Amino acid sequence: MQATGAEAYNVLQNNGSAAHQAVPHVHFYIIPKFPDARLPMTWDAGALETGGAKRLLEKMRAVLAG
Repeated sequence: MQATGAEAYNVLQNNGSAAHQAVPHVHFYIIPKFPDARLPMTWDAGALETGGAKRLLEKMRAVLAG
């Protein structure tokens, strides 16, 4: 931030074409943020239904266990 004069920054990593990944390998964008700058993207995080987080965690564990 000292080098750019930015007051903050975003780190962005897109994964998959549906996430707007143009080059099919892992890469990160470091986006300096200035007082009037905006990151022109929106995301409606929504909410999991009751018990949804626990079910999702169980599915993730099962996939990782192979």
